[in-house]
Amino acid sequence: MVKRFMKYGVAFLILSIIGVTYFQFNTQGIQYAIAVAEDNFKDVIVNDQKGTCTNQLVEEDIPERFTKVAENEQLELYLEEESVAIAVKDKCNGYTWFSYDVHRDMEADGYSQEMIRYIHSGISLVTYDGFTPGRRTVLDSNIEKTYQMMDNGFTVTLDFTAQQIKFDAVVTLQGGDLLFHIPQESVEEYNPDLWKPGNNNVSMNDLIIYPFFGSASHKDDGYMVIPDGAGAIVNLDETPKHAAGYSAPVYGRDMGYENSSSPSQRGLTTKPLENVSLPIFGVIHEVDKTGVLVISESGSSYATYNYRSRDTNTNYYQSYFAYNYRTAYSQFQSRVNEDQHVLGFQQKPNEFDLVQRYVFLNENEANYVGVAKKYRDLLEKKEGLTKNIDSSYNEIPLKIDFVNSEITMGTLGEESIPVTTYDQAKELSKTLLDKGYENLNVTFKTFIQNELTYKFGVSEGLGGQKDLEEAIQFFSANDITFNYYADYARSYFEKTRYSASKMNRQNLSVYNRQNNLLNYLNNPKYYTVLAEKDLDRFKKNKIDSLALGGFSGSLFTHYDSGTIGSSTEGMEYTKKVMEYLHDHGIRTSMYAPDAYLYRYIEEYFDAPIHSSGLMFIDETVPLVSLVLSGYKDMYSTYMNFSSNDIEAKLRLIEFGVYPSFVLTGESTYKLKGTVSNDIYVSEYSYLEDRIDAYYNFVNEGLGDVIGSEMINHTIVDHGIVIVEYSNGKEIVINYNDSDYLYGDVQIKAKGVVIL
Repeated sequence: MVKRFMKYGVAFLILSIIGVTYFQFNTQGIQYAIAVAEDNFKDVIVNDQKGTCTNQLVEEDIPERFTKVAENEQLELYLEEESVAIAVKDKCNGYTWFSYDVHRDMEADGYSQEMIRYIHSGISLVTYDGFTPGRRTVLDSNIEKTYQMMDNGFTVTLDFTAQQIKFDAVVTLQGGDLLFHIPQESVEEYNPDLWKPGNNNVSMNDLIIYPFFGSASHKDDGYMVIPDGAGAIVNLDETPKHAAGYSAPVYGRDMGYENSSSPSQRGLTTKPLENVSLPIFGVIHEVDKTGVLVISESGSSYATYNYRSRDTNTNYYQSYFAYNYRTAYSQFQSRVNEDQHVLGFQQKPNEFDLVQRYVFLNENEANYVGVAKKYRDLLEKKEGLTKNIDSSYNEIPLKIDFVNSEITMGTLGEESIPVTTYDQAKELSKTLLDKGYENLNVTFKTFIQNELTYKFGVSEGLGGQKDLEEAIQFFSANDITFNYYADYARSYFEKTRYSASKMNRQNLSVYNRQNNLLNYLNNPKYYTVLAEKDLDRFKKNKIDSLALGGFSGSLFTHYDSGTIGSSTEGMEYTKKVMEYLHDHGIRTSMYAPDAYLYRYIEEYFDAPIHSSGLMFIDETVPLVSLVLSGYKDMYSTYMNFSSNDIEAKLRLIEFGVYPSFVLTGESTYKLKGTVSNDIYVSEYSYLEDRIDAYYNFVNEGLGDVIGSEMINHTIVDHGIVIVEYSNGKEIVINYNDSDYLYGDVQIKAKGVVIL
């Protein structure tokens, strides 16, 4: 009897374990399926300004092989049917933009026929022939083009008959904008034997849209506007500063196709490039006269921005987007030998509506400021971007993040480490208030051990419920903005039941260079599930504002139980959790948000003030700041340490960004080996003078423009910048080592003057 009871008991225990495991991992009951909202691009006009420009430009001849196919009050559209090339005449200033240089004999210039076809073609298709990528153009043989003309433009059906791939391209005028649209439902790979064993597969990889639109061999007063980090410009000089190319995926690399990193493979690392968080670029042919803003409006999460200097593969400066429909990835045949792998492909191409908008700029909008402002106009008209800045303060705000607890990998597993108790955070905040910092913005950052990420949690080791309530009451009573840090996109050190899978079925782990550890990205379908779990605790503890991390660059394609989750669906899941939080009264700010999230944020943390500093860049410009200035308060990355303090302070003033610091109540040594191991000094006693110095300097520069919009930014000389604000104030900044005379005003070396 006893033996039988033990046998059944063991069986029951095993079944219980299986049941609990199943409950943990499978009771979410969520299929990866979310409807991608239909894009309303047809309802929006960005350039709706009609009339004649003051400065009329020389009108170029449009070759007879181009036929006028559409016209409205602002633009004329011409088409070369053979190549799908276009010309667009801006009726305001008389300037014509071409999708390639129609006035040069490229054969006489020494270009190969293959390159000439590529330059002339409006659309190029990159395919995988088996596993080998190859570029096809609409001027190749075996390409059928069927046109349908409309009042506002044309539709062309392109059938690459040899590759058995076809799609529609719709090109239309909409006010002062040109719209290029490839409907998702029109994309078809119609080879019936595609993906069958033994078939010589030819499948889609990338689509390249008008890669030479606005290209130029040089322009005396022109430049490219590049969305690198904060923003950058490259002058269209006859002799380039550096002949180089640059490619960067919009919103970051698609990690779903990447191989997992392992510690043995990392080796030495170099400084990573800045992210591309804006899906735009600009081409200015004559400053304050004519230019064009190009927006990757739909399909941006599958877009890659490309820049090519002249004298690389052509004599032209180029800017363009390429759109990815399918990428090869490694399917490993061995768990221990990564050399044993084959290339794999997803069978269905990525599904998205491709919409690219060209906004034609003239007069005082034809510059990088106009590029930023016109993109913001789109965000207002289409996305509902609104202003939510409090301009009632007399002093600039100061942001303080408190690391409350961290985790490290100990001898017996993860160990939680208290770093700043609730009472310590309250007392440090009181110290700052007593020193006169009346506009504080405070965040609690707590690592939850059983969740392996930063979320809300009450810890006895930090003082427990009573101390947390007293700290929150103190912040409320003293008008301190209080946020709680949450990361619904990642886990650290190990995967969790919410982690996503790469296309090759491996865990979706990403090597975080900043912290020298692995992150595991969560499946986006769980974002709202994680927020729902926290909501009651937020309400109970009177937490109504979150500082969200992890969503920057977190869009990816992934495998989900037989379904392919797309990055466009990932965008929808991210928007869904933001809307869920807002619907339940939770304010959301974000660290380094991508542009599609701007409408959801109260404040912007970790604002960029640098570009990647690549050799070919002529100037770094505040493109992101110009988009959001006057709409959202922007705060810097942690200024606890800097290689050049005086330049960092000047940059904060130039870019309209407020200083931010991270503090701990205990020794910084406790952060060693934790997720926060990149913080080298965090104790207030060591940072007090530094905080004062940064704050006082930046407050002197930005104190008079709190809540005002940055309306202009001008580089007037080497190292001399003027920033103009909507309240009439001008800030002149001198980065040079010597004084500078601006009119009758002397600006000291490394100094700032408010006019």
